[in-house]
Amino acid sequence: MKILKFVYTMELHFSSPVKNHAFALRCIPGDSARQKIDFTEQTIAPADYISRSRDGFGNILLSGCVDGLHDSFSYKIAGTAKVQGGMQVQEESLHPMYRYPSVYTQYTPEVVAFAERQMAVCREKKAHTAMEKAVCVMNDLYENFTYIPGVTDIHTTAGEALRLGRGVCQDYAHIMTAVLRYMGIPARYVNGLMIGEGYTHAWVEVYTDGGWYGLDPTNNLHIDDYYIKLAHGRDYKDCPVDKGCFWGNAVQEQKIYVNVEEIDDDRDSGGHEASGRRKPSDSEKQDHAGSSHRQ
Repeated sequence: MKILKFVYTMELHFSSPVKNHAFALRCIPGDSARQKIDFTEQTIAPADYISRSRDGFGNILLSGCVDGLHDSFSYKIAGTAKVQGGMQVQEESLHPMYRYPSVYTQYTPEVVAFAERQMAVCREKKAHTAMEKAVCVMNDLYENFTYIPGVTDIHTTAGEALRLGRGVCQDYAHIMTAVLRYMGIPARYVNGLMIGEGYTHAWVEVYTDGGWYGLDPTNNLHIDDYYIKLAHGRDYKDCPVDKGCFWGNAVQEQKIYVNVEEIDDDRDSGGHEASGRRKPSDSEKQDHAGSSHRQ
């Protein structure tokens, strides 16, 4: 088990004042069998009204509005997470929606062709169980898809990303989710935080042995003690970290700051990054497609 200190800040600036601003945020990590959250700060400003609830997927949802004129909007979430990762399945009954294609994970010709190839690779490598097949798909996707920021956006589907052959964490997660579902393995999309990243991250959870198990195809890693989960859904459309609408003729400028570091049991503020992890290069710390973009 690790103790991770996290800070997630988003600042949104408008070129001219806006009003009637409604927002929906999934930036609050919840407690689960693998993570226990202790918050030190939860700030949203400005906000005339805030409601906390659970969405249809079980994620914590903060919704609210700002009626009057304002030229900025921000939130800050900070705290610590006790995380138990490794080979741990999060027991949960399976909803059938995770078996079928969704908006971003349709069985396009590109997805079908890649999935058929993955089935052949799994047979060649004698991968028989759902977990073995999922790891096989993750390994092959990592080797044959190129991480390049800026070539895709939050609207890019799995098929479109495969056609390009490159993209970011959101694309890796959508492709792997689509392929696994095509192979008959239930899978879902996850938004969260990862040590060493400067933005939110996206990965996949696979249903096996009566529960969910996380895999990170972008980094070819099993989800372990260095990840904090925010939300999940069928794809990105179900669990954007930040979504909103407003009245006004304004250009938006968004700034995001995310920091996750490991700390000692006494929660000494002098944290350190875990060794042996793949850290993103400067070019990768640009626009991770799992980060919170307003629509």
